[in-house]
Amino acid sequence: MTEQQIAEKFATIVKPVTDDNGFELIRTEYVKENGNYYLRAYINKPGGITIDDCVLVSRIVSKKLDQEDYIEDAYTMEISSPGFMVDPDEGDGNSEKEIEE
Repeated sequence: MTEQQIAEKFATIVKPVTDDNGFELIRTEYVKENGNYYLRAYINKPGGITIDDCVLVSRIVSKKLDQEDYIEDAYTMEISSPGFMVDPDEGDGNSEKEIEE
């Protein structure tokens, strides 16, 4: 599988979890940084995501990933808020904004 395919499959695992808990899945990615692979999901909700929200999604998704077992390489999974990259008031969460200096 390509990195893009892994990220897309990850999205199909994360989305039902976020939907069931009233969160929005902003995006997923599977990237290699400094020799390590990272599987990331960025989630949001009105008012912002808390660490407890991330922990909840992480625990559920981790179990599902163990069942699916579709990634050959070792990786670190991260569930995070989109931070300053995405305006939380945007409807679909897909409008990334550039940081102005």
